[in-house]
Amino acid sequence: MAARYQLKHVSADAPAKKSRAPKMILIAVLVVLIVAGAVFAAIRLADNASSDTPSEQLSPDGKSTGPTDQPSASMIASPDEAKPLTKVRIGVVQHGLGQDSEDCYNGFIEQLTKRKMLDNAEITHIVENSDEKCIEAIRTLVDDKVDLLYTIGPFASRYAAAATSEIPIVFAAVTDPEEMGLVESNEAPGGNITGVSSYTPCFEQIDLIPILLPQTESVAAIYSSTDVNAVRQAIIACREAEDFGYTAERYPIKSTDELFDALESIYDDGTDVIYLPIDRLIRDNLEIITDFSYEHQVPIICGNRAMMMQGCLATCEINYTSIGRRAADLCCDILYNKKDPATLSVIYKYDCNNIVNRQVMELLGVELSDVAKANVAIVDSDEG
Repeated sequence: MAARYQLKHVSADAPAKKSRAPKMILIAVLVVLIVAGAVFAAIRLADNASSDTPSEQLSPDGKSTGPTDQPSASMIASPDEAKPLTKVRIGVVQHGLGQDSEDCYNGFIEQLTKRKMLDNAEITHIVENSDEKCIEAIRTLVDDKVDLLYTIGPFASRYAAAATSEIPIVFAAVTDPEEMGLVESNEAPGGNITGVSSYTPCFEQIDLIPILLPQTESVAAIYSSTDVNAVRQAIIACREAEDFGYTAERYPIKSTDELFDALESIYDDGTDVIYLPIDRLIRDNLEIITDFSYEHQVPIICGNRAMMMQGCLATCEINYTSIGRRAADLCCDILYNKKDPATLSVIYKYDCNNIVNRQVMELLGVELSDVAKANVAIVDSDEG
């Protein structure tokens, strides 16, 4: 073991090996020189590249403000103020010459003006009472590839939906777009079309009863059993009446004879208020019902202004100008905010007008409270 140990150690008498220190120092110096050269080359390349890019400006505190040819924050409009670089083209097809259709258009233009979007929109407004000419107008607008179609009325809306699956469509004055097949559902239209319904405000009409006739305990709805829309309105109205705690009875009829039977039952039951939806059979026999109303002092809440002017007490009527305004909001969402009409729910809530017939109110001896006067407009029969 001693011999092996001695082999691994140099004895004191053995000559010393040469030192490695000079070589290590030389290598270190070479490495430093190589790194320095690389850094210098990189700096020269960066200087050359900077001559091809915009120069920077310094703010008063010495910090860079970025390239001088880039817009400053003050030059960029906020999302709410952003406007399209080019004008959009909107085709408006108004089917029908009535005031309601005209109000839908006027409200639309008013809202575009209010939102300062009209300057960026090229409007093509087509008014047609003829079905054939309405179809032709829609075809022309689709062929011209307008950016959006605004259709007023069920006919124009139905044909526009059939004419294109690509151009966004916003409709107005369509009672039940889901039932018509315009949309997959009112909550999620699912295609290239959405809009504003002109549903009869049945809820709001029944809501007038506690305001105008606070002593009411029972309500009866008379309607045609063959009119789908009238049936729906009557069901909604009676459910709303029940929510107020009223007894609500429905009287579906098919003829004038059945109407007399219904009125007799209403008299026998001592019903306090009659509700009439928008219904052709009811309209054709409205004088019979209003005569009953005056004779037995049973007020009538009805489905629209025309019926009220013919002898009913009150209604909550659709404000078609408001429908046009809401339609314009949808158009702005689609065109300027880039929202998908497939995800924009059909609008069912908008401004309505509570109105009372002054002459009928006097015939029935109805006196309005201060609360009622603050919530309704009293009109005369001859105002139309």
